[in-house]
Amino acid sequence: MEREEVIEKVIAVIRDVMDVAQVEIDEDTEMQEDLSIDSLDFYSLLGALESNFHIRMPEKELANTETVGDVADAVMRRVEK
Repeated sequence: MEREEVIEKVIAVIRDVMDVAQVEIDEDTEMQEDLSIDSLDFYSLLGALESNFHIRMPEKELANTETVGDVADAVMRRVEK
C-alpha cells in the first residue's frame, strides 16, 4: 500500500471518527492542536484504524504521533509487518 493511499484512508477514518468534515486535513495537520483529539477520540480512532487497516496497533505507538502524516507512518509500519 502506497503512503499517499494510506494518508487518504487515515484522513477518511479521522473524518468519520472525529466528525470533522468541514476541517481541512492533510498530512501536516496536528492531531491535538488542529483536531483537538481527546482521550475518548484517541481510543475511537485507534479502534477505527485497526478495523479499517486490519492491523493491531499498540496505544503507545498512536499516542506518540503528532500529525496525520505521523499516524499514516505508524499505520504503514503495521501494514508492512
